[in-house]
Amino acid sequence: MKKEVVVIGLGYVGLPSVINHVKNGHKVIGFDIDEEKVDMLNKGISHLDTVLDETVRMIKERGAEFTCDAQRIKDKDVYIIDVPTPIDKYKTPDLSYIKSAVDLIKNKVKTGSLIVLESTTYPGTTEEYLVAEFSKLGYHIGTDLFIAYSPERIDPGNTQSLSAKIPRIVAGHTDKCLSKVEEFFGSHVSTVPNLKTAELAKIYENTFRLVNIALADELQKISDNLDIEVGEVLEAAATKPFGFMKFTPNLGIGGHCIPVDPYYLTWLMESRGIETPLIQTAGKINDSMLDYYLEKIITYANKKSDKNLDEMNVAILGVTYKKNVADTRMSSVITLIKELEEMNVTVVAYDDIILSNTNSPVESITSLEGDYCQLKKFDMVIYAVDHELYEKNKENIIDNSQLFYDLTLV
Repeated sequence: MKKEVVVIGLGYVGLPSVINHVKNGHKVIGFDIDEEKVDMLNKGISHLDTVLDETVRMIKERGAEFTCDAQRIKDKDVYIIDVPTPIDKYKTPDLSYIKSAVDLIKNKVKTGSLIVLESTTYPGTTEEYLVAEFSKLGYHIGTDLFIAYSPERIDPGNTQSLSAKIPRIVAGHTDKCLSKVEEFFGSHVSTVPNLKTAELAKIYENTFRLVNIALADELQKISDNLDIEVGEVLEAAATKPFGFMKFTPNLGIGGHCIPVDPYYLTWLMESRGIETPLIQTAGKINDSMLDYYLEKIITYANKKSDKNLDEMNVAILGVTYKKNVADTRMSSVITLIKELEEMNVTVVAYDDIILSNTNSPVESITSLEGDYCQLKKFDMVIYAVDHELYEKNKENIIDNSQLFYDLTLV
């Protein structure tokens, strides 16, 4: 049945959510407090590198609307909350965006509305921030208002993850809430018995990745000490068709999932007097890798050049947190650049993917535009992100580099 749907938050999760629900035949309004973002979308222009302008125009032609006006989201059938859940510098959860979203809609919902939280958060959040708040307003959850949790599964740069066919976890505060959210999402859902189970499952997915990447990081250090190529070790292990999943070491995990979500769990457990030493150690290993690779870069420069690193002009190729996306959220490359600049190294950062996906200049980032001869003027090129564009021209990049240090070898 066609529903009137509101999606709150139009970022890397919210906008794809709008697209999928429009494709499923619903009448969708996308809400965001960012007026510039909303204005772009209303002009048919995507603010995300993962969503094409023509896709935005297509959903607008099918009736999608975008607004900053809270009055336009009153009395709708379904409210989907897709807002950020960051951590602060102390790695403490910041739930202010969820609280603001609840404050926004608590006087806008109607009897019978379904509210679905999709943001990743700690077990208990949906009950504390949604169920408790709406119950205070006099709603009987499961009777005249329905609350559910269904965590997003978006992987920026992976077009498959934008598909509505990706299996979803769904949970409701009551059996009736669960029935409502199952009916809304239709097929490709996996039901779990309660909200906390769904919330913990989502955090565990990304904690699993953090722990295994940290193990790969440790393997990097072991391999270096033994003078073994870590990539060759991983490829050999990956030939086993069962009981092994390949993870690779890196400069430091970026994005807004793996470096954030596990700390929601450690914070919650600490408040309950429970230790999580494996997760804590994995986080520390991840945090250590930038300094580890920086030392490797310094050693390489000293070995290969008669200049000290602080006397060099260095080009960094790739600034985003992962290949083929224009997303720099929590990118370790940006931290590396700052560390080098603090050492008085002259650094020029290049990222053609970022600049090909924006209509405005990006501070401190420039573009090669296919002219790899520009790299000859630098004492060293640090290849930080293996965007497909750079991979296709890697031989040319190496030929034009006086010194070439590859951070993407694995």
